[in-house]
Amino acid sequence: MKTLILGVGNPILSVDGVGIHVARILKEKGLIGVDVEELAASGLELLDVVLDHDKVVIVDAIKTDSGVPGEHYVLEEKDFEKSVHGASPHGVNIATALALGRKIVPDRMPKEVVFIAVEADDLVNVSEELTARVRAAIPEIVKRVIQEIS
Repeated sequence: MKTLILGVGNPILSVDGVGIHVARILKEKGLIGVDVEELAASGLELLDVVLDHDKVVIVDAIKTDSGVPGEHYVLEEKDFEKSVHGASPHGVNIATALALGRKIVPDRMPKEVVFIAVEADDLVNVSEELTARVRAAIPEIVKRVIQEIS
């Protein structure tokens, strides 16, 4: 089985870069048989990275109304069905990119996509540093990603 861990986010917008930080830690672990990639964009660029993998674990920041910064949630594609839209290729979100891929190249899309969504408390300030609460949660998030691929 070909597996990919994909850290998504903007590494210079504080917690928005949490997926990138997690991917870098997992790269250092040298997980055998697992591709680990970073993606500073979302949208259609995502398709180039996920194609021809059986399982993809995407780590990204999320902002909810009631979450605690650093808390993480395990979500599936179906959890994002309401956010799929037929926008132009500019600004396409992850859910829409995956849905398009499933229509255009279904035989090359992953059989399973899991999202590890990390609750964010700062998505706007320019900083390469994570906030203290999110940084403290990184070891638990890394452990959860490893559980997903085991």
